[in-house]
Amino acid sequence: MRPSTRALRALRPLIEASCPAAIGKVVREFSWELGAAHYALCIVQCTSDGNVLRLRYEDAPGWWEGFRPELPPLVAPSGWRSGQVRMVWRALDDGETSSAHDELRRLGAHGALFLVAEGLHPGDTVACLALLFDSPAAASRLETHAQLADLCHHAASLLVDAYLRLPDQDQPALPIRLSAREQECLHWASMGKTGGETAQILGVSERTVNFHLGNAFAKLQVNNKQAAVAQAILQGLL
Repeated sequence: MRPSTRALRALRPLIEASCPAAIGKVVREFSWELGAAHYALCIVQCTSDGNVLRLRYEDAPGWWEGFRPELPPLVAPSGWRSGQVRMVWRALDDGETSSAHDELRRLGAHGALFLVAEGLHPGDTVACLALLFDSPAAASRLETHAQLADLCHHAASLLVDAYLRLPDQDQPALPIRLSAREQECLHWASMGKTGGETAQILGVSERTVNFHLGNAFAKLQVNNKQAAVAQAILQGLL
């Protein structure tokens, strides 16, 4: 099955997403199917007083901070034609030089995609999606960068629509349930083990460990291991 087909299938649960954690899981699985090394999704509301962050998902806290200058021009609608995909692709082999390229070298990555998408019915809320690829092979899993951008734009549009459909967040939250593997990864994190050390203990890859930790982060609505461990203990999950 082609990566694009698997990535599109990963979006199906958005139809019934009823909580932020459900959206977060879709972001992770979509990014995983594309072969991204890191991902981040921000739901931003554009107001007269400035842009307001409503929701954020990321697999590693702040990995995208060095690329922050790429985002404001994408969020601002001025300068973009109606229907135009608001995106930028940065790669070490694109023949350009910028702070983004310096950041790619610092992270040991090959390329990064940044885009902004509105929902089906354009309004004041947008989705900002960032994906980091660690090698040319990973970035080329789809036929062209244009195909990658179109697919990610479609996904981001569905993600912001799913967010706007969420029920009132003041309603009682559903009980949090972690899988056995998510609990294992959090357990070893609570013991001070790194992702690599946990991978060796469990006999899996570090990427798999980070995937399960990312699932736990979204379910617990936190952005790092320390907060996840603390929240899991409070919820009686560890």
